[in-house]
Parts: sequence; structure tokens; C-alpha cells
Amino acid sequence: MRAGSLRWIAANVLVPAAIAVVLFSVLEVGWRVAGRLRSGEWPVTDQERGTLQVRSIGAAYRLHPFLAVSGRPGAVLRLPGHVAAFNSVGIRGPEVEMPKPKGRFRVVCEGGSTTFDLLAADDASTWPARLARELGPGADVVNGGFPGWTSVQNLIALELRDVDFSPDLVIVFAGINDTQPAGHVPFFRDYSVGHGEILPRILGAVPPPLPFVSRLVFVEWLRNRMGSVKYGVDSRGYAPAWQWHGGARRDVMPEEGVDVFRRNLRSMAGVAAAFSARTLFVAQTARLRAGREEEDRDYLESWTPGLTWKGYLDGVSRYNDAAQKLAGEGVASFFDPFASGRFSDADFADPAHFSATGSERFARLLAAEVGKIRSGVAAAPLANIAAGSVVSGPDQHERR
Repeated sequence: MRAGSLRWIAANVLVPAAIAVVLFSVLEVGWRVAGRLRSGEWPVTDQERGTLQVRSIGAAYRLHPFLAVSGRPGAVLRLPGHVAAFNSVGIRGPEVEMPKPKGRFRVVCEGGSTTFDLLAADDASTWPARLARELGPGADVVNGGFPGWTSVQNLIALELRDVDFSPDLVIVFAGINDTQPAGHVPFFRDYSVGHGEILPRILGAVPPPLPFVSRLVFVEWLRNRMGSVKYGVDSRGYAPAWQWHGGARRDVMPEEGVDVFRRNLRSMAGVAAAFSARTLFVAQTARLRAGREEEDRDYLESWTPGLTWKGYLDGVSRYNDAAQKLAGEGVASFFDPFASGRFSDADFADPAHFSATGSERFARLLAAEVGKIRSGVAAAPLANIAAGSVVSGPDQHERR
């Protein structure tokens, strides 16, 4: 290469690039110093703050060979206004008395974050803990739920862990998280793609990425002023931790997704029955709260990259219908606590998770239904898998 060409490259490429780097460095340092002077703390970007929070949450979780992610035994998760403690087997709440005392009526609750009761202030404020208090002496409740778990993880956890607690009744409050893998194209019936490989990242069990540019406060300010970025999402509108490759959003979940959910529920009832436990399917719900509709739509879509908020609500409704039909076949009992307008927007802290009043109301309604099963007034049927049929139960709770 001739000397003249090198001088041209230096003058027209390298020097302007060096000036740009120096200029941005000065602006970044100046922006940080100004932020320090204003607040007394060194500023961080929204994405860095969010990523560090996810990593701190992830420290209470662990990778699991069969469940993708589970609670880390003995860990305590602390966030402003929230504390969650895991016992020696990674379940939220106190140690489970083993072996089960004679005469004890034990309930095991399976589900995702809505069973874990993600937004409860502490373990005693979760609806499973409230349910135990509502049921009174002679009963206890095990909170087997975990954030992000689908009916696949619920089935595995029931088989590999929770039947050891000798439950008399298994409550399945699941479905919302199943919409996540159901929106992936192509659909994987084992949820290994579109969920299994994603969950460790979005829960922080595998630390989410934090690119260098995401740490630059001046760049974030500039991009926000230009309207070119929305915190926590990439150019396609997905959170970076998702690494979503499952196709565009759809308004309707495929029927195969409902079929797999139905299969998983039937299997859970079968596992419970094999250990002499009865099963109660409980309807799930998601709602757009008045005055917060746009915020709630964004929330729902943030959890299901393959579905629009309409697709999310469609999936939850169809899952509930599938659970109710299984109950009609005698596989389990079914209860819809959300029928007849029993809950208001104030009972929800977001579109899917209860507020404190919602947890209390849910536990009270559920306790009445469990009380009927416990007393034999409304016996939850035991699935007769070995015979290829089911034992018929009494009339099921009717959804309206």
C-alpha cells in the first residue's frame, strides 16, 4: 500500500474515529460526574440496574437437570418489600414435617409464580400459607410452585419430589406459563425449545448478558431522547435474555398446545392417584386492569414472545376449558374461583399475580372448596389409570 493511501486512511478514517471515541468518552465521564453530583451516587443505566437485579434474584435459584431451574436449598431471596425463603429441598416456606403425622390432611400445591405467589411480602403472606391457616388444625399446605414452571415441570416435581410428602390432595394451579412454549414455531411438545432453554436465562440462574454499550449512561440518555430504544428489549421488542427464534407473534395458540397441556394435567392426576392423593384443578386468570390496559398488555407480551396479549388470554381460557373437561371425565375436580366477578382489579398487583387482598380472597375461596373435599361432601375423584378409565366423581363446580 502506498504512503499516500495510508495518509488518506489516517486522515479520513482513523483520526475522525479517534476524535469520536474521545468525544464520547468525555461526554460519558461528564454525564457520570454530573449524575454523581445530583444524586450522590454514581449513575448506572436502566438496563444495567435491571440486569444486576436479575442476577441477584438468580443467586437464589439453581440449574436443575430435570426442572430447568429450581429453588436453591436454604437460599433467601430479598427484594424491596419482598422476602422468599427456600427450605432444605428448595421449596418456598418452612420445612415439611416428615414423615407426615398420623391424621394430618396435607395439601400440595403445584404451579408457577402464581402458586409461588411471587409478589407476596413474605412466605406467611402467600396464598398457600393463608390456605393452611384457613383449613385450621390438622391440615398443612406445601407450596410446590416455582416461578416460570409450566405443567411439564409441575408433573416432574410432583413425581420426583412432592409425592414423598404423602399428599392427600394435589392442587394444580397452572397454565399461564404453558402459553410461553405454545407460542413457539415449531411447537415442541416437551417444551424444551421456547421455554426449557430460555427459563434459566430470564430467571437469572444463568447470568443474563450485559453488553458494554448497555453500561454507558450517556448513550442510553441519547438513545432515549431519539426514541430509538425501549429499556429491556431489543430491536424486535424482545428482552435480550430471551434470544427468541420462535417466529412472529400470533393471536391464537395452536390446538396442539392445548392437547399437550391436557396430557400433562391427566398425567399429574394419574401420578397423584398412584400415591392415593386426589387432584383439584383450579382455573387461572389474567386480566387487563382498568386504566392500565396498555401497561398490562405489554406485561403479558413480555412473557410470551410468540403470542400477542390476545393470544395469551386465548391460551389461558382454552387451558381452563381443557381442565374443566377433564374434570367432567372424572379425572379430577375443577374449581373456578374467578367466576361471578368475585375478584376486582384491586386483587391483582399485575395482570396475573395477586395483591395481598387477592391472595387472601383466593385462599378463603379455595379453603371452602378444599373443605368440601376434606369432609367428603365433594369428593375429588381418583384417576384409574391402570384400568384405562377414570372413577366418576360428583358434579363438578360449574364455570360461569
